[in-house]
Amino acid sequence: MPGAGGTTTVATGGALADDWVHWLLDAARARLGMEEVIGHEALSRFPAWAADGPAELFSEAAATGVGVELEEVAVRAALAEAGRLPGELTLAVNLSAGAFLCPSVVDALLEHAGCPLAVEITEHSPVDDYESVLATTRRLRHAGVAISVDDAGAGYASLRHILRLNPDVIKLDIGLVMGLHTDRARQAMTSAMVAFAGETGALLIAEGVEDAAERDTLVARGVRYGQGYLFGRPRPAGEVLSALGR
Repeated sequence: MPGAGGTTTVATGGALADDWVHWLLDAARARLGMEEVIGHEALSRFPAWAADGPAELFSEAAATGVGVELEEVAVRAALAEAGRLPGELTLAVNLSAGAFLCPSVVDALLEHAGCPLAVEITEHSPVDDYESVLATTRRLRHAGVAISVDDAGAGYASLRHILRLNPDVIKLDIGLVMGLHTDRARQAMTSAMVAFAGETGALLIAEGVEDAAERDTLVARGVRYGQGYLFGRPRPAGEVLSALGR
């Protein structure tokens, strides 16, 4: 993989060490209107990777056949500290459908199921085997791990996808949230998602909330939870945990 001043390689065969990844906690997930923190999302950063950010690294890792291994290293780094969060705060981790079906990744999640966890299945790649995914969601739910559909409204985030997975949490894509207060089409789509979530019992969280006008419009449309820069920017996990007295 190309990097600044040379080549960066994602190693295989267990050579990719956990200390190669640093993780941050995103801007808090908050209860809109009260800004009460209900959880955090783990974000990966790779100090040795000097190209176009972590998304590009995950993409190149997938293209070279080690994407799932990289995802496992990232999720294990986050889970190692999950128990330090206060018990009422949920930690969310992101996984592709391929990583979600990896036995060692599932084992890692089950090992930490005593902590409030949510798995966000990213929608930037298709789900080819719904039956296997559904079997894994049943195992995780039985252990108390919530299932979330990330970026609803983008990529492969079709209504069929959400219907098949029947997630505990649906996250509105930032593309629907940006400019929501001035766009009636976005407002109508948001209202439809609020109704759908209410009928199915899912928690609806708006991503990318950056200003008060967006927050107020979300509240007016019935969205009760959000995350984004309005509530703070991502910070190193250790810094957040120290602030929480952990």
